[in-house]
Amino acid sequence: MSGYSLFVLRFSLGDIPVRVHFSFLLIALLAPSTRILDVGAWILVAFLAILLHEMGHAVMARRYGARPVTVTLFALGGVTVYPVVPSMTPGRRFVISAMGSVVGIVTGGLVLLVWWAGTFDGTSQVVRVGAAGYIWAALGWGVLNWIPIRPLDGGAMMTSFLEIVVPSRAMTLSKVISVIFGIAAAAVLWTLDFTFGAFFVLLIMMVGLSSGAEEAAPPRPPAQPPTPSDDVPGERPAPQRPDDPPFPI
Repeated sequence: MSGYSLFVLRFSLGDIPVRVHFSFLLIALLAPSTRILDVGAWILVAFLAILLHEMGHAVMARRYGARPVTVTLFALGGVTVYPVVPSMTPGRRFVISAMGSVVGIVTGGLVLLVWWAGTFDGTSQVVRVGAAGYIWAALGWGVLNWIPIRPLDGGAMMTSFLEIVVPSRAMTLSKVISVIFGIAAAAVLWTLDFTFGAFFVLLIMMVGLSSGAEEAAPPRPPAQPPTPSDDVPGERPAPQRPDDPPFPI
């Protein structure tokens, strides 16, 4: 519909545009309490944790020469999209995929240390909810996001690693490993009566399986300039594709 936008907030951090989709408010469903102030604190710290996570991806992608880089927060998480240029090696894409959780683990770990030091003792409930919420959203999900299930960061890291050691079979092997870990994780969650978590894991596993069917290894620069005998009409820009979105953050 003309003039209608599903994004409720747009801003930039440096020259990286950030958009917040209205569905991001669904994060409120995971709030640990139904008190209005607690829900508000949870949404705020979840927003901060997810934004920092995605900026970890975005800043590193720009560091390796990707242009443009965009960040979108939506539903229960976010996504960072960037073009994979010829210089973007599998090793560099591994680092980009890992960097989001690195930021979360470091910042969430610092808040956890402050929590253990008793700094939040005697503070209001809303402050404790906010601190605990940030620890979970940044540190907890940062660690869980490294599980090798596509399209989580761990799945993207696994795919990049496989592109280094077995490039011709990287995509196939990454999907097989994703299925194994996805089914195992869902089974564990189901036995723990965490039905929502089990279905969520299966959902993201299916998303990962449906993506990347047409992907190939990222383009590499030729060893030498083409000659007329190469039957190449002229220099062509290297194809680009968006990186697999980390999901949900």
